[in-house]
Amino acid sequence: MQKSTYLRRRLYIYSTSYFSLSLIRIPIGGAYWLFLWKNYKYVHLSIEYYAKKLKSKIFSCYMGDYFLVIANDYASIKEILSKEEFDGRVTEADFIKDRAFKKKLGIFFIEGPQWQEQRRFALRHMRDFGFGRRQEKLESEIMNEMTLFIDILKNGPIYDGEKEIIRGNLALFPDVLYAPSANNIWNVMFGYRFDRSEHDIPRHLSRSALMMLRANDATGGALFQRPFLKYFGNMFGYKNHIKGNYAMVDVVKKGLERQKATLSENVDRGFVDNYLKKLNENDKSHYFTEEQLIILLVDMMLPAFSALPSAITHAIKYLMHNPRVMKKVQNEIDNVVGTGRLVTWEDRINLPYTEATIRESMRIETLAPLGIIHKAMKKTTLGGYEIPANTPVITNLAAMHNDPDMWGDPENFRPERFLKEDGQLSKDLTLPFGFGRRLCAGETFARYNMFESIALLIQNFNFFFIEGEPSSLEDKLPGLVTTPKELWIRLEVR
Repeated sequence: MQKSTYLRRRLYIYSTSYFSLSLIRIPIGGAYWLFLWKNYKYVHLSIEYYAKKLKSKIFSCYMGDYFLVIANDYASIKEILSKEEFDGRVTEADFIKDRAFKKKLGIFFIEGPQWQEQRRFALRHMRDFGFGRRQEKLESEIMNEMTLFIDILKNGPIYDGEKEIIRGNLALFPDVLYAPSANNIWNVMFGYRFDRSEHDIPRHLSRSALMMLRANDATGGALFQRPFLKYFGNMFGYKNHIKGNYAMVDVVKKGLERQKATLSENVDRGFVDNYLKKLNENDKSHYFTEEQLIILLVDMMLPAFSALPSAITHAIKYLMHNPRVMKKVQNEIDNVVGTGRLVTWEDRINLPYTEATIRESMRIETLAPLGIIHKAMKKTTLGGYEIPANTPVITNLAAMHNDPDMWGDPENFRPERFLKEDGQLSKDLTLPFGFGRRLCAGETFARYNMFESIALLIQNFNFFFIEGEPSSLEDKLPGLVTTPKELWIRLEVR
């Protein structure tokens, strides 16, 4: 039977034994019930399990009334992310529009001409502020923020907000990372940072982002399938989804009012200035609105508010569980940089083992295990199978990052897999930021911040777990992003 015919027939005879590439459709919830039954918290692990059962890297299923296709291997995922036909998004779900003034706004959940125009504008103007290419002024300002961060950890808190997350030589992770991480991305967008006395604001942004992300299933879950469930309060996460989102929106609105009041035609302080000037043009398209700018800013800053502190904390925990690796990273930094100055981005090329360790931490703990759902914009193919138009497509990045066929021993934390025999970095086949036209626009910014944060922390401190704290690698929380549970860590100045 031809593959295209095979997949078409599965649309109708999905539950028979003839179709080994499709999961049975259970009434109301479809295969979602199977996923929840296997692993209620981490649906991506259930998906990986059934892919192995079906002995196929690609399979289809129903999630409620939605027929969708799931890819679990490098070749299929790379094909999805590379093909223009899969650049679509699921845009009609109520819970998606509810977070955007009940409209299709932002950058994550729009498609077609609107997405193309907003993406083109964002990429063109954000390059000047460190997205997609290096920018000395931004790197210098990030370094100033990180220097302050290390100083606070060494010398202790001053303000009440700091005293809640730093107690003597104890620091609460990832909370202690919220202020520098959120402050740096805010600076990119608005052109200024919050003073140390105002760090409660970036911390509030990060906590709100985490509330929203933790409220959501990585697949969209029950709200995606049955929109009426949003009326059941927080039973399915809807209340926290909306509360966390609009808490960020409120701060962004205040920032925009300040920005508009001080806007100058001769100065571009950040990305927001460029967008506000575009809004003042008479010949702009109808896609440029202030509401679009607000949700665009939330979308663009959201990863730095939430995913970045989470990724750094995951990395630190893996290093603490692997002291051999921790010692090798510290020795490399000591030999290359020493203790007389702080590690900088310029040192990265001479710190291959440190960079390999960061790559390994992002591989073994994929922050967004299923990425964001794509959609076939028109009839196309995937791995030779015919995919109908408007079919949602899921990329199981976590399964790909932990595929034994690709990595050999994916369960082991082994940075050496990213190094060649001469000790230099090899090609990175991980896709933590996606790929293709939907690639995360902030990849360069995120990698820079991750390197600086992890390298500076390891250069300056030794880390110790505290009895009774959630120190296990399994102490984490599900959602659109897999986040670590908050834990106190004892820091010892080296």
